[in-house]
Amino acid sequence: MPDKKNAAACSRENPNNAVAETHLYNEPYSENIVVDLVNAWKAIVSRTPLYPDEFFQYSLYMSDSLGALRGLPTTRHESCNFHSYTLPEPSKAKVSVVISFHNEARSMLLRTIVSLIRRTPEEYLHELIVVDDRSLDATLLDDLERWLGRVFATRSRLGLIFLRNLERRGLIWSRNRGAIVASGHYILFLDSHCEVNEGWLEPLLERLALNPRLAVSPVLDPIDPETLSYRKGNAMLKGGFDWSLHFHWLKRRLTSKERPEAPYKSPSFSGGVLMISREWFLKLNSFNPNLKIWGGESIELAIKLWLCGGQIEIVPCSRIGHIFRRFHAFEFPPERDFTEHASSQRSFAQSTYLHNSKIIAESWLDEYKNMFYALKPAAKGIPLNDTTIEELHQFRREKQCHRFHWYLWNVSPELRFNLEELAATGTLQNEDRCLHARNQKDSQTGRQLILTSCYSKDITQWSLFRVTGQLSTQRELCLGVGFGRILSLGPCGQNETLRQSQQWVRTGTQLMHAATHLCLDNPIKDQLELNSCRSHAVSQSFQFALEMERQT
Repeated sequence: MPDKKNAAACSRENPNNAVAETHLYNEPYSENIVVDLVNAWKAIVSRTPLYPDEFFQYSLYMSDSLGALRGLPTTRHESCNFHSYTLPEPSKAKVSVVISFHNEARSMLLRTIVSLIRRTPEEYLHELIVVDDRSLDATLLDDLERWLGRVFATRSRLGLIFLRNLERRGLIWSRNRGAIVASGHYILFLDSHCEVNEGWLEPLLERLALNPRLAVSPVLDPIDPETLSYRKGNAMLKGGFDWSLHFHWLKRRLTSKERPEAPYKSPSFSGGVLMISREWFLKLNSFNPNLKIWGGESIELAIKLWLCGGQIEIVPCSRIGHIFRRFHAFEFPPERDFTEHASSQRSFAQSTYLHNSKIIAESWLDEYKNMFYALKPAAKGIPLNDTTIEELHQFRREKQCHRFHWYLWNVSPELRFNLEELAATGTLQNEDRCLHARNQKDSQTGRQLILTSCYSKDITQWSLFRVTGQLSTQRELCLGVGFGRILSLGPCGQNETLRQSQQWVRTGTQLMHAATHLCLDNPIKDQLELNSCRSHAVSQSFQFALEMERQT
């Protein structure tokens, strides 16, 4: 049995292997087009440079083996298939699709494009704009332009625009470039590792025609990065984010009369796939051009949409497959702004995230930005251009945008509830060091709890909950006391007995364990234990980055 790397090489040397499983259904396309598609697939994939799977963060062998178009399972609710969609006239609803990529496998990118063209009504698909953000595979864009132009030449309405950045600019800049070039009424931003499912467009287009200030997203069906199996996405989730400005999926709760397959409001969206009116997108000043490379752009746009008169919906009757990679498949290039200010322990990826998140916090969170800085104190050292922030504040005034308080009460109650249930949050500091919970695999001594520099990489953020008194990490592990009064970290308890062992009482700057009436103490450097509470003991003084309640 050949290994994956050799098998991948064989599939490129013998393209017949790569197209053996190409499924073209019983669609009314001419035989010549099918042949041209197979020939194009052979020609493009056979020129793929040989990279290991780690380079793409998915199986190159499996991608090469699947062919240009495969049959996908029907994952949407059956009622979607019988719904009669009310669509605008094609002449008033031209769709421009923007696909930006950096170092994507040829077979994956081609499958994304072919599935889009084959499963989108021809009268609505106006143009495809492909932006190569200076990939290492320098001839890929030319090959795509040459072969796709020939294969889909019969689609007279379809414009094919291919752009290549002369230097690496990132996803955000590249998508904005595509939006500027676009000439359709609507823009679909599509990641380059997707597969479009049947009937994806009509449900989205119907919703956009009803509200020109709406942004819509399909339910994303996950494609496994190892096996490339296509699975049903969860229509009971909506997009959101936490106070660290990290995206999270939130559980959706249905009202008594709400159908699970009906479109629903969402505080945010996963950044990979989004459809919006081009005019409305440009009026919102696009993705914030001051954000660098990748990260935070979908959260920034979501906040901007809601606060400035727009809305976001997820539409379960629309389904698009998407590979959610476990790690970034690209490097963040060094930024001149970060070189002098970045900690030696912080990567350029982390500095980019902190930079982008800080712009969001300073631009949109108003007085609630303190929550962000409490959880990400390293962001305070990231430099920003004051003019940039003032321009964003001026934009908010001109558009008469709501303050972030409105978002908490009208769009994302989950974020507000999180704020209301906390007594304190952020780093937990004793003198000049902070309490840090290490992963077991990082702890050679077996100790999970240490005191270390507050500016260490991924320093633990703690949250003290008002009602339960539990002291939790961002990984939802709670600090408790076991037999022999030994401090330990474990899953935050749901039953009463476990909750009592994890309950702490805030008295001044001390943390007293409720059951034992002993205080958290650091009597010896880098050693944490429980001892009798002593007034004004420096070793028992633990200060959160942000206290929600006044300390006595």
